[in-house]
Amino acid sequence: MILKYIRTAAVLTCFSSPTLTLAAPLTITHEQQTDLAVTLYTNNLGLIQDTRQLPALEEDQTVVIRDVSNQMQTETLQIRDAGLVKEQTLNNALLNYHALLQHYIGKSVTLSRQQPNGEEVRQNVTLLNVDGNTALVENGTQVESVPLYSSDWRIIFPTRPDNLLLKPSLTFRSQGTPEPAQAKLSYLTQGLSWQMDYVMTLNEGNTELVVDGLASLINNTGTPLHNARVNLLAGDVYKTENPRYRAKEVMMAAARADEGSAPLPETINDYQLYTLKDTVTLQDQQRTQVPLLHADKVKVESLQRYSFYIHAGIDNQTQKVKPESFIRFTNNLHHGLGSPLPSGQVRFFSPDKKGELHYTGGTHINQTAIGEQVELAMGKAFDVTISRRQTDYQTAFDGTVAEYELRIQNSANKSRDVEISSLFSQPWKLISSTMQPLEQSAGSAKWRINVPGNSEGLLTMRVRLTKQK
Repeated sequence: MILKYIRTAAVLTCFSSPTLTLAAPLTITHEQQTDLAVTLYTNNLGLIQDTRQLPALEEDQTVVIRDVSNQMQTETLQIRDAGLVKEQTLNNALLNYHALLQHYIGKSVTLSRQQPNGEEVRQNVTLLNVDGNTALVENGTQVESVPLYSSDWRIIFPTRPDNLLLKPSLTFRSQGTPEPAQAKLSYLTQGLSWQMDYVMTLNEGNTELVVDGLASLINNTGTPLHNARVNLLAGDVYKTENPRYRAKEVMMAAARADEGSAPLPETINDYQLYTLKDTVTLQDQQRTQVPLLHADKVKVESLQRYSFYIHAGIDNQTQKVKPESFIRFTNNLHHGLGSPLPSGQVRFFSPDKKGELHYTGGTHINQTAIGEQVELAMGKAFDVTISRRQTDYQTAFDGTVAEYELRIQNSANKSRDVEISSLFSQPWKLISSTMQPLEQSAGSAKWRINVPGNSEGLLTMRVRLTKQK
């Protein structure tokens, strides 16, 4: 009896003691955001460092952070100055048609069908399954199929499920904080990227170039990024299989970028980091362009180029071709540049006699360090035609001897520089040519010919091709 009494007293004590209640969930939006730094990479990757103002937190109080990326890599998430975090969750179940269908499998929905006379007929059914573009429903004792994307059929859902959100959110619980604090969230995310777009305007003589570089910032994270301090990392960042290792490297680079105002661009390991002077708002599903570099009067060289193979065989055909047009310049201060050039798309514009600009071609530029030479193809030359024919072919004891003639017709009023390269797939020796080649190697020889306007240039060459042993 005594034992029974004690148990009863303990139960009474438990029910009569004050109930421990948890604090109400706290929701934090971008309105409590005090700072936002974003580092964009060129391969669908971004680093977000988000600072939010938090009040004092009770232990185990649920904090809901709204306006975060729905492509967050949660394994890289770090929450600082919000107490020791016990649990963190990315709530990414967003409201959409497919999510509603999945939620209501096994539950009652309403089918609506438009009749030919315009009347609408509704029927309550049970959604059994979804298979591709077809839903299976139970109507009484029958199982029927309904097309999901038909203009005649609609599925009406009774209510919006509580677990499906309009926007993603982050939830965490911690040991609490005794006073208000600035909580710092940092994480890697997909859906962010940037690319370089160049507009290069040639002068009338094709001797100088105006270079305008625009950085295109792309946000597909599902949330706008308001008044962000933006860093752009130029270079190919390898994506390791271990996301935590990648996060450590990327976050260290971004942390260095925030240490003071280094001149632009700044070298981070083997990459170039550009820091935009002004804050930028990146709306979701938008591409924002900001100027990154500008250079006037870049000295360039305009030329045409043609390459062909010389092989051991008779060629009775006369080949008429258009050479490729190129511009060439060196990325240094002497030529009017001297700044690292991120890879990107290039679009050329040239003026006519009235000074109006016209689009004259496009190409891609690779990442170019200071001091490197740049060659950009602009397309086929219109006014220059090269006619190539074999004028002699003889066999020798150790191989063959071939002679070629190349006539370069320049129909333009201005002179043109044409580079001609002969390529070889076997040992060779130049016997004679109308001019000495600029370069020779084991597999090629290169000549450069200046052809005055409305005239013709001639290049002949005689070579010995040796049999390979």
